[in-house]
Amino acid sequence: EMMRFFNIALAASLLLIVLAFHSYAEDTQTYAERLGFPKGAKVVIFHNDDAGLCHEANLASIRGREEGMITSWSLMMPCPWVTEIRDYLKKNPDTCCGIHLTLTSEWDHYRWRPVSCTDTYPGLADEDGYLWDNVRLVTEHATPDEFEAEVRAQIALAEKMGIQISHLDTHMGTVFATEEYFQRYVAVGIDKQIPILLPAGHMTLLREEEPKFNDQAEKVRALGSLLWNSGLAVIDDAHTNAYDWKKTDKREEFTQLIKSLHPGITHVIIHATVPSENFDAISGSGITRAGDFNAMLDPALKALIKEEGIILSSWKELQERRNALK
Repeated sequence: EMMRFFNIALAASLLLIVLAFHSYAEDTQTYAERLGFPKGAKVVIFHNDDAGLCHEANLASIRGREEGMITSWSLMMPCPWVTEIRDYLKKNPDTCCGIHLTLTSEWDHYRWRPVSCTDTYPGLADEDGYLWDNVRLVTEHATPDEFEAEVRAQIALAEKMGIQISHLDTHMGTVFATEEYFQRYVAVGIDKQIPILLPAGHMTLLREEEPKFNDQAEKVRALGSLLWNSGLAVIDDAHTNAYDWKKTDKREEFTQLIKSLHPGITHVIIHATVPSENFDAISGSGITRAGDFNAMLDPALKALIKEEGIILSSWKELQERRNALK
């Protein structure tokens, strides 16, 4: 999985509307500073995608939080190991747990179904009743209403299970796949008053990863202002490339990343999983996921974080700080 932000026109018409009604004057403050962190502070969320996917992903999330640098994770509600995370959260309610909005089921033999009813929303599922195995097929079959129904169903299930949702993000980037999906994603976040993953500050790393994004930066900053004014925490930047480092020893890559961070809040996406034969039967991505897991527990990287004066934070803390400003 590689989450590619905004590999589309980025909901151009919606954002033009935002620009028309919410003029944006560039603020010299980062969102970190606006949330009360010191001037010039480099704040990082090491965020683990795919909690709930399987026991190996859960174990990496938990060990990374308790022993390493993971400060946040997001939960795939359609997947079969969600209850293990639910039980952990009951005993550890201060954990930062978001919802990894999941509209695809991409592997050959380990698959999951929509949370919502496919009799009512048939466009969400393939002929076997599972979520589509790629984003393109989702966009070809699921209407915006069906998309939103599944998003809300996943949130509702988490709430029913007693999970305190810290934020919303996206599996395989599906929420950014069409203008209509993106509009619904933003609207649900504002309606539910749950922060959404949408870097809207300087976006330095994000624009380096996707140069085409430079043309959309001002529009996204305007949308970030709208989210902020709606009472939601917003971040400055995101790093999404760690999944592409196909190795079990990623210390050099993470060292370079840590040293290249800019002031503001940066959301660093990882996919940590404890290696096992079982996971190798699920997916061929075990090597890169093991590399993320090893890095999050690496003492030298933890020491580097301290040396660089980087502040580790979470979506939970960000929204608590935003609430205190209301």
